[in-house]
Amino acid sequence: MKIKIVILLCAIAVNAAAQTDKETKTVFGNGKLHLGYFLSPSCHVGNIAGSTAVLPGLGAGIIFNEKISLGLTYKFIISENTPAGETNDMLYLDQQYAGIKGEYSFIPDKVVHPNIQLEAGVGHTELDLKDAYETGDVPQGDASFAYFEPGAALEINLWKYLKLDVGVGYRFIGDVAVNNLSGTDFAGISYSAALKIGLF
Repeated sequence: MKIKIVILLCAIAVNAAAQTDKETKTVFGNGKLHLGYFLSPSCHVGNIAGSTAVLPGLGAGIIFNEKISLGLTYKFIISENTPAGETNDMLYLDQQYAGIKGEYSFIPDKVVHPNIQLEAGVGHTELDLKDAYETGDVPQGDASFAYFEPGAALEINLWKYLKLDVGVGYRFIGDVAVNNLSGTDFAGISYSAALKIGLF
C-alpha cells in the first residue's frame, strides 16, 4: 500500500513539473525574448505642396521576436520643387522629418509577408533658394510641425541579413503656416521603399 502511495505521489510531482515547464503564450513570443537590430536606408515619394517630392531617409531600430520593431527615422526633401502657387521659381521647399517608427510583421518567416507601420514625430519646413540662384534673397519665415503617418507594406526576405519593404502611407500634418502654405499642403499619400540590414 505504501509503495502505491509513493508511486502516486511521484506521478503527481512529475505531472506538476511538466505543467510548470510549459511556456506562457505572449504577444512577444512563447515566453522567450529574442532581440534583433537593423539599419534601414529608405526613399519616399509623394505629393507635397502640389509637386512630387523625393525624400531619402535613414532609420535604425530593434526587433522583438522578429515581429515587433521600434526605431528612429529621419528623412528630408532632396528634390528642388517650387510649391504650387509660388510665383518665384527660384525657390524650393526645404523640409525635414524626424520621428519614431513602430512596425508589426505578420508571419515574418514567410518570404513575402505584410507589415503595418506607424510613424510619428516632428518636422521643419522653409522656402530656400535653388542651387542655381544662391546669390538671391531668401524669403523670411520657417516653421516646425508635428506629423503622424500610418501605413502598410509588403516585406520580402531577400537574405538572412537583408529585407526589402515596399509600402504606402498617409502623412497627417499638425497646424502649421509658412509663406502661404499650411498643413493641408504638406499632408498626403507617400510611397516608400526601404532596405533593412541587420540581425533579425
